[in-house]
Amino acid sequence: MREQDSKFNPGQVPVPGLNGQILSDKKTGQIFMKGPVVHLEFPMIIVRHGETDGNRRNVLHGQANGPENQLNETGKEQAKQLAINLFAELNRTFGPRLAELAKSGNLILLTSPLKRARDTAQFFIDYVKEEMGLLLGPQVQEDLREISFGKIDGLALDEIEDKELRGLVVRYRTTQDATINWQGTGESFVDTLIRAKRLLQALNRRYQGKDVVVVSFTHGTFGSSLRAVAGDKGLAKGANMIAFRDSILGCGVPHWLWKQGMESQAHNIPSPTKRA
Repeated sequence: MREQDSKFNPGQVPVPGLNGQILSDKKTGQIFMKGPVVHLEFPMIIVRHGETDGNRRNVLHGQANGPENQLNETGKEQAKQLAINLFAELNRTFGPRLAELAKSGNLILLTSPLKRARDTAQFFIDYVKEEMGLLLGPQVQEDLREISFGKIDGLALDEIEDKELRGLVVRYRTTQDATINWQGTGESFVDTLIRAKRLLQALNRRYQGKDVVVVSFTHGTFGSSLRAVAGDKGLAKGANMIAFRDSILGCGVPHWLWKQGMESQAHNIPSPTKRA
């Protein structure tokens, strides 16, 4: 056995469609990282939306888009601070080139269609306009939407009447079983990996070799999907298990998925001193 394979056991099999880089344990449903499924060819930052009341109640947000799934006051403050942090990081990274990228349309903003992500993106758009006098136009990208929990989208655990579904939620949250698909009504985490692969491959085709930087406003679980597909070792724990719930991005936290000079794909962006 090759040394690089020694961390994996015979009960782990390649997840179909992920180039042999993510393995699944047939008994537990847990998944394990061997390497990047997609090697990004352009710099990209991902951002999780700000807090919602649903986050506070620990609901299964999924693709629910009702009042409880929108930014609350804390989430709006997080989005304001995010805009400052993100702009500062882009300035640190690109210097005077940032203005050129923005003016030429090569500072690309992508956002999930769900309103909590679009609203988070708008705070950054407003801040760039304030700082640079430029109005950026975000592109809605359907594949950045959150995982679907199917018929339990938007519900808290104690609001789920079906006993089997409640048990699946507990299993998903505690063991990080990536194969649960909510009785066939939603997406498993593995399903979102396939979607993330499709998205990153499409973006590679679009932006490879171009002088761009992409900022994508998305969600907690799908942010983990993007990180797993990009080979973010920060998601792995123990024997390279992908801890997609334990290592979820915080609300309003920007994260490099890849940029030139990074030794490994993905790392958190430090927060500068808050502006009064």
